[in-house]
Amino acid sequence: MKRRTKAVLVAVAAVLQLTVVVLVGTGSAHAAVGPADDRQLSKPTNWATYNGATAAQVSSYLSANSARLTDIQVESSTPTFTVTMVKNSGSYASGWWWYYGKTEAQVNSLLSTNNARPISMSAYSTSSGVRYAVVMVSNSGANAKAWGWWHGSASFISGKLTTNHMRLIDFGAYPGGGYTAIMVNNTGSNATGWWWYYGISGSAVTSDLTTNRARLIDVNRNSNGTYNVVMYSSTTRAYWYYGYSPATMLNKANQLGERIIAVVSYTANGVKRQAAAMVENMNSLSQKLRSIIAPKVDSGAYGFYLKQVGGSTLASLQSTKQYEPASALKVLYHAKSIHEEALGNTNDSTTITYRYHNMSDPNDGDICPDDFGTTTTTNLKNADTLMMQNSDNRMTRGIVDTYGGFAAMETYATSLGLTSTAINHNIGCGTPHNKTTLVDLGKVYVGFQNGTVTSNSTWQAQFRSRMLNHDNYSGFRNSICPIVSQEATALGKSSATATSFCNAMTWIAKGGSYQYADNFPYTVSWDNLEMTGVPYKSGGLTTPKYFVFGEFVDGTNIGSQTEANSVNTARNKLYQEALRPYIHAALATW
Repeated sequence: MKRRTKAVLVAVAAVLQLTVVVLVGTGSAHAAVGPADDRQLSKPTNWATYNGATAAQVSSYLSANSARLTDIQVESSTPTFTVTMVKNSGSYASGWWWYYGKTEAQVNSLLSTNNARPISMSAYSTSSGVRYAVVMVSNSGANAKAWGWWHGSASFISGKLTTNHMRLIDFGAYPGGGYTAIMVNNTGSNATGWWWYYGISGSAVTSDLTTNRARLIDVNRNSNGTYNVVMYSSTTRAYWYYGYSPATMLNKANQLGERIIAVVSYTANGVKRQAAAMVENMNSLSQKLRSIIAPKVDSGAYGFYLKQVGGSTLASLQSTKQYEPASALKVLYHAKSIHEEALGNTNDSTTITYRYHNMSDPNDGDICPDDFGTTTTTNLKNADTLMMQNSDNRMTRGIVDTYGGFAAMETYATSLGLTSTAINHNIGCGTPHNKTTLVDLGKVYVGFQNGTVTSNSTWQAQFRSRMLNHDNYSGFRNSICPIVSQEATALGKSSATATSFCNAMTWIAKGGSYQYADNFPYTVSWDNLEMTGVPYKSGGLTTPKYFVFGEFVDGTNIGSQTEANSVNTARNKLYQEALRPYIHAALATW
């Protein structure tokens, strides 16, 4: 990247120069981007942001998240804070400290004692004078940089930047006028093209980002509604937003698969709002899958999840967000039924009482079973099979009632490790919404595969056979075999090998679909969870690896059949593209 050595300064008003605080570290400037330079990193990590938090709450959040602070703003004289944090591990692991209520002399002393440099600072007024909240990191090893911090007028800060060949990493308003500035060396391997602006509108920030082909590193808001920002040259996907409520801002970041790196809270017309800078927080496969579904879904929420059984999460977007699963939740009831049969507590012939519509249409399985009182019976095996293959809501309620109702099903869910599942209605009845996550539903499939549901091979076979699977649903191979063929061709494998490979794949699945009106436009909750066995070979033996994949769209408005088809085509493509790299890797062993 071509180095830029001069920052752009946009002056919009004169400000008074204030007392100057100078502390330039002597650390080597050899580290281009270290663990503590988290705003320049885009490796996926766990992160969190909170607002209106007391110091005690911040400490509690840090402990709960095994995290360190990366951005701090004092909201009130209490004081309360808006903070952002990342998990303090892996690429982001760093020694660090945070303090509040400190004078500038105390800040300097702490920096010296800790051999640290500041990365975020918020100056605020108190009855005893200006105080600081500050986040600092160890200035050694990969984090080592020559650095400084000052407060004063914009022109004064500009002079320090130029004289010391530095760039800003944090830039905010100082009580009574002027600014605080944290800067680091911007020469050699530390050199980055960058710009800074102060007192500009939100629309001007957006325009400058586009013109400079940059992304925000820091954002701060002035009392008059203008912004002070720092931006760096970047080809990394990133966004910034302003005027959103804290909850909306967090939802926006999560839906985009972004990490908030800098955020400021403010009040507009008596309502708390935020401005925030974000950066990519997903791996390459997740980014690819996002590019498939995101353009097709213009409302509600969407997400996906790919995990290797016994291995790591391979792709994820909103995989821990609660949503309405509709009939996909039936796999939990199916697992409970198989579990109880394997224990001998019930059997295939156990009588299941179920409700049905009316005598003229006794096979209508799409009803809300709560609406009808006429009952009849069948056996457990038939009820379970109809629940899983035909998605029969009547049989579903019959099985739930047989095993003790919602509470018993939730208790069983807990035993499988599900932590975010709430059962609130009989499936088919719609409200109040049931809630789960892709990760939770995925644990049911993992529980089957690893023997938690049952380790009895006979009942494992029954679990598979009563579901939609590779033997009874042609749509599976119609969807996945073309991908196998493409990857076989890319590897120079024969069509016969591709056919044999696809025939060796296994699959089970359960989807869900709620449509909340009869005619367009209507709102939907659609999802699907599936587990695929991909046949790897080693030493001439086939050893499958199993992958759980799930996706959902929830609360999404559908305006036409064309839109419905577009969304569902993208949903199917998500599955194909999620499995593609692992099909390729497995084919290479054939």
